[in-house]
Amino acid sequence: MGSTTVHIPKAVLDRIDLMAKRRGVSRNRVVLDSLEAEIARDGGEWPTDFFSPPSAQDLLLLQEVTLELEDTVRASRRNRGAVLL
Repeated sequence: MGSTTVHIPKAVLDRIDLMAKRRGVSRNRVVLDSLEAEIARDGGEWPTDFFSPPSAQDLLLLQEVTLELEDTVRASRRNRGAVLL
């Protein structure tokens, strides 16, 4: 197992110690659990093709579902004398 040195302000270290005492674990376990949780939340890198232009097939599908949404909204509208947009 590797090791490293981390400089932690006393106020933060005191809070870590209180947390460790409440949980009945070591200071090291609190720090390690916190780091593991942060690493798990990290989504990593964007996929390389994430920002690529959409394909023609994707554009057709998007157009189709957009028209379907518009039809649904229009069918559900209740005009109360307002000007139709």
